[in-house]
Amino acid sequence: MFEQLFYKAILSYKSQPKKRKHQKLISLATQYITAVHLGLLCVLCIILVRATNSSFLRFYDIYTPIGYFILAGIALYIFNSLFFNGKRLLQIKNNAIKENTKGTEVWKLWMIPLVLFGLSFILFKTT
Repeated sequence: MFEQLFYKAILSYKSQPKKRKHQKLISLATQYITAVHLGLLCVLCIILVRATNSSFLRFYDIYTPIGYFILAGIALYIFNSLFFNGKRLLQIKNNAIKENTKGTEVWKLWMIPLVLFGLSFILFKTT
């Protein structure tokens, strides 16, 4: 699923009127996949904290979860940039060509992480 989203992001940025170099397309797609991963991680963490009745998200200790979130974002970005590189990118491209994958509009793609962060905010407020 993430491979398809990654290649859709590349196709979407490639179809824009502003032409970008291949490395910039890969970087933008990696940022997009990292945002999706962080959104899912945030939702799952809040659900886990809520299910265990933990006091991890107290207001006066809010700097700790934010620090963990930033560290997770850096680690996910590095992991995604290493994972979606070289041979794996060629495999994703070949699978997308076989499936005749078409790009969508960029704002539609970025709605997925925004909805995930909105859902996590709603869950955070109910905790």
